[in-house]
Amino acid sequence: MVSHRAGRTDSRLAARCAAVASVGAAVIHFAMSPTHWNDWMPSGVFFAAIAAFQLVWGLLAWWRANDLLLVAGVAANVGSAALWVMSRTVGAPFGPHAGEPEAVEAAGISVLLLQCYVVMGAGWALYRRCRAEEVSAIGRSLVLLGATSIMAVAVTVGLASGLQGHHHGVEAEAGHGPTTDEHLGDHHDEEPTAPGEGAGAQTFDHHSESSVVPGIVVVQPPAAPAAPPAPDDGGHQHDHHD
Repeated sequence: MVSHRAGRTDSRLAARCAAVASVGAAVIHFAMSPTHWNDWMPSGVFFAAIAAFQLVWGLLAWWRANDLLLVAGVAANVGSAALWVMSRTVGAPFGPHAGEPEAVEAAGISVLLLQCYVVMGAGWALYRRCRAEEVSAIGRSLVLLGATSIMAVAVTVGLASGLQGHHHGVEAEAGHGPTTDEHLGDHHDEEPTAPGEGAGAQTFDHHSESSVVPGIVVVQPPAAPAAPPAPDDGGHQHDHHD
């Protein structure tokens, strides 16, 4: 009787530690769902679904963790962690960025650690159901306090990293192209150049009669030859009748 009670006590403590970690992972997943929704709707739906599962699982595991619930928690978190590792090494198997490895951020690492915590806690609870040593009330309190502290730090770091990375990404997209004023200013500053303009080329006047109109050939009459200069008599007049 004492051994069975001790096993239940130890198993319940491990399940509650896993529940705390699961709630922390759910908070980060919920916070990052809108960002992934904007990038690709199925990705946002997946993040919201895994967050809802982790939240509900954490609440159930805290109050009453049976074998089926613990196995489901281990399977779901192992699958989610494996998908994260795959997306950071060889790229996601589907989606707009399939086959392209994603950047490793603190938010993803925080969720990965919390999910590993869930797997270890739930697995330990399954293992220690039949063989365990009784944990004192002070020991249980210290373990739960440590688990809550770790979860709080991981959630804080994950949220700060995820939201900051999304903010910088929006600023980069906004500043990627020129603004409307700059675009219009460039058009006003540019002056149309006539064909053949360059070194030694003549500048065409748009208001002159010799302007070239596309599709119309204007033939200019040849200029009259200039009159030859008068012969220079040197300023002397000769009288041939002398």
